[in-house]
Amino acid sequence: MITVLEKPIPFGGGIQLSPNKAMSLEQPLTKAKLPDLIIIPLRQHIGLPALPIIKVGEQVLKGQVIAKEQGSISAPVHASTSGIIKEIAEHLLPNPSGAKSPCIVIEADGEDKWIENRTPIADFYSLSPVKIQQKILEAGVVGLGGAGFPSAVKIIPGFNLDIELLILNAAECEPYISCDETLIRSYAKEVITGIEILAHALQVDECVIAIEDNKTEAINALQKSLDSNANIDIKLRLVSSLYPAGGEKQLIKSITGIEVAAEGLPVDVGVVCYNVGTAVAVKKAIIDDEPLISRIVTVTGPGINQACNLEVLLGTPMNEVIEQCGGYNEQYEYLIMGGPMMGFRLFDDAVPVIKTTNCLLAVDSKLNNSEIEESPCIRCDECAPVCPVKLQPQQLHWHSKEFNTERLLDYHLFDCIECGCCSYVCPSHIPLVDEYRKSKNRMWDNRRSELEADQNKQRYLRKQKRTEQRKLDKKIKHSMIAEEYTNNESALKKKQDDIAAAVNRVKAKRKNKN
Repeated sequence: MITVLEKPIPFGGGIQLSPNKAMSLEQPLTKAKLPDLIIIPLRQHIGLPALPIIKVGEQVLKGQVIAKEQGSISAPVHASTSGIIKEIAEHLLPNPSGAKSPCIVIEADGEDKWIENRTPIADFYSLSPVKIQQKILEAGVVGLGGAGFPSAVKIIPGFNLDIELLILNAAECEPYISCDETLIRSYAKEVITGIEILAHALQVDECVIAIEDNKTEAINALQKSLDSNANIDIKLRLVSSLYPAGGEKQLIKSITGIEVAAEGLPVDVGVVCYNVGTAVAVKKAIIDDEPLISRIVTVTGPGINQACNLEVLLGTPMNEVIEQCGGYNEQYEYLIMGGPMMGFRLFDDAVPVIKTTNCLLAVDSKLNNSEIEESPCIRCDECAPVCPVKLQPQQLHWHSKEFNTERLLDYHLFDCIECGCCSYVCPSHIPLVDEYRKSKNRMWDNRRSELEADQNKQRYLRKQKRTEQRKLDKKIKHSMIAEEYTNNESALKKKQDDIAAAVNRVKAKRKNKN
């Protein structure tokens, strides 16, 4: 039985950072303008990319499915406005490598016309958990607070595991990002409805909304909505604003005192976590029959003229979003998608807003630490106490330099959540998280190469086996033919001998008569 603590406990590690959220919260939430072109990547989530089901030149409507999910971990994508399919081609995506990936490009017609035959459902309790899961999948809902894990997959455990607690994550702990706080202020009622739908789908009785204690207006909005709109018992718990309080495992530890195992998942301890933005997307999917085609994006930073939060259609080019915020100012250095701790630098600001775009941070020279010269590790061990996962970053640093995969695994490299706390406190300015990411990628690449080599070997062995079998079959066939030929020759010779013997007997009889 999971107990929700009255007073959250420290999760261990972490650092206190300046929030820097006020600048983007001064302006009210507004809707971004409709762009001329919408660029919709087929991969906006963890798992397999979606598969296009439309053709170039085809007319599409807002909310129409344009690519279907494939596999058990995937999500469909929808047209975020009406228009004509201009092309299906590779475009730059918002990722750290600057790689291209297949996208569907829609030339907007300006009408923003919705698909017909939408079926809103007021009473979601009339739907079974299976039906809710299916509708969430069909709506393309993914986690809006992290890496974009398809949300429908998390509902499956409710069918065969004992899920006791649903946690709604409103602990937006990274500096500058305020999209979740803005969403709560504007859509508190929808947040409550979303968590009620998820609780029904997961068949849980215990629900908690976890929010940082410094978000006063959002806390008040949630409490007011809980008092007036909640139909089930939902607890509101204030957690520390210490970064990274919003990490999934850190949040579970704070709320319940339970530690999720290093390689475990929240479901292993009977907990499921969703982001507040995801809850609102679930509400829209079920109640309004509206797929995930937009999200709130924080546009902020010292290099932007007017920081704010915008509700942006997915696929909108980021440079157009920036322009609606007054553009860059003279302090601008470069653009980050995400926050200063876990975000990554973009190589081009014409890439599209996707489902996981929570923030566009315009960095200035003060935030830009890339030019600070790295010096050797002085073994000060400042990195270990701030690690929220209780790793030993210094050891991971040395083994990453040598790329000692055995030792990296010994020191649990893949438990690293890449929060950046170790890099932040490092007096030598060593980009520790970058090293860990590179090591992870190399190990994944090596593993993929090993699997590919093993698959090639297995294919070769199967081919060799087929070749040997064909040779053996051919040899057996030839032997059978030769044997049959020999047998036929023997039978023919015997027959000829019998005939010759018969002829000789006839001749002998005639001779005797004469």
